[in-house]
Amino acid sequence: MLDDYETNIKTGNYADAIPEVTELAAKQDDSQQLWRLMSAAANYMAGNKEEAISQFDAAEDVFRKNDTTSVFSQGASGALAMMTNDRAFPYDGGGQDRIFTCLYRSIDFMSQGNADSARVELNRASQYQANWLYDRRRDVDAAAKKLREDADAYVKKQGNRHEGNQSQQTASVLRDASFASQIREKCDFDTVRNGNLDFLAPKDFMNVYATHVCGIFRWLNGDSDLNYLKSVSALTPGNVVTARDYGELNRGVRPSDQVWIYVEDGLCPCREEWRLDLPLGLLPFVGNYVIYAGMALPYLRYRDAGAGIWSVQSGQSVTQMAELANVDRLVKVEYDVYMRGALTREITRTIVKVGAQAAFGVAADAALRRHEKKGGGMGDYWSLKAAQIGVATWAATTTAADLRSWTALPKTVKMARVDRPADGKIVVMADGQRIEINVPHGNSMVFIRKPGAAAIPVVKMAVFPQ
Repeated sequence: MLDDYETNIKTGNYADAIPEVTELAAKQDDSQQLWRLMSAAANYMAGNKEEAISQFDAAEDVFRKNDTTSVFSQGASGALAMMTNDRAFPYDGGGQDRIFTCLYRSIDFMSQGNADSARVELNRASQYQANWLYDRRRDVDAAAKKLREDADAYVKKQGNRHEGNQSQQTASVLRDASFASQIREKCDFDTVRNGNLDFLAPKDFMNVYATHVCGIFRWLNGDSDLNYLKSVSALTPGNVVTARDYGELNRGVRPSDQVWIYVEDGLCPCREEWRLDLPLGLLPFVGNYVIYAGMALPYLRYRDAGAGIWSVQSGQSVTQMAELANVDRLVKVEYDVYMRGALTREITRTIVKVGAQAAFGVAADAALRRHEKKGGGMGDYWSLKAAQIGVATWAATTTAADLRSWTALPKTVKMARVDRPADGKIVVMADGQRIEINVPHGNSMVFIRKPGAAAIPVVKMAVFPQ
């Protein structure tokens, strides 16, 4: 289903991408938030403004529900949910999901001339950006607490047969150079460095696209707040447009017949599953009693751009578009933060399941030796072997990576600022494709979405009378 969605979006069949994800969203299960976002994005690109806003509104309701607590603190399907996989918990998305939700709603409101509603959404986007670190830290802490509780409860449920300290064993696996090398090669994830919130700077998680749109919107509406464009200018050194915008606003300049053009190009990375075995050599207590020691982790699959070269022709002038935001990088940062916890969780739950298999295996062998020595029935032996096989079977059937992510976000965001020509005709070139836009008098913001090379560009415009 996700492959079909990607194909439809990349080829510009936006309407065909809507039905399945909308139907899934209506089920309101633990993945409702994801399907709401996917449906909203497809409707947004298909030009169904009211339905897009409606789906984004429904997604916002879920965001608000999760504002007071992490999804890892909420009830999950079944007892010991953390010992299955992360899919047992609701999809809440990351900070970028929230920021883009508000940004897209603001763009549709702007294009309808509804400045008040657009301002509300941009304010929300700014607040979500400000909360980014807090929300990530809250989720990390809640997940770690839930993991400890469920791991201890599972060991106790198995009759305290598991030997050894889970935290120490998990740390031992993470320190193993060979294992770390596998993770680094497949997932581009450094087990020591990546995803540590204490090491992140604003440039690592700041969505400068949303911040710049907010700054320009406020400027064109007479708001003298310098903070947005000042932040963007500082975070995009060498970008002449963002430097000019901040400089002019700082000097009190009022724009006249200016056009800001934003291009959302390509599609962001999506998650794929990678299966590997826990390195049992690092766990000497398990012996030869382990039937299944599989793990599953997500890795990022990077996708293509919609076009290689973007330029804008306005009158006799041709302007090359520059990169404003690298969404691939923003998604990678959120993936790294997720992976730092997910990797620890997956190793721990696998160690616990492996330990239970080994404990039942050791007990079964002891029962067999007692039978060989003293005779008697084999009931204890067979019941213990059945328990060992049962744990291994459950481990195998619950091993899965959480691949849920909002895959409709762009790969990069390009931008340019040009003077409105006398005839109002602007042509945006995407490689060899012409995107012709008629811009009325006044200041304008133009938003173009091209998720794939074969996709028909989606164009939205907001006009601000002078």
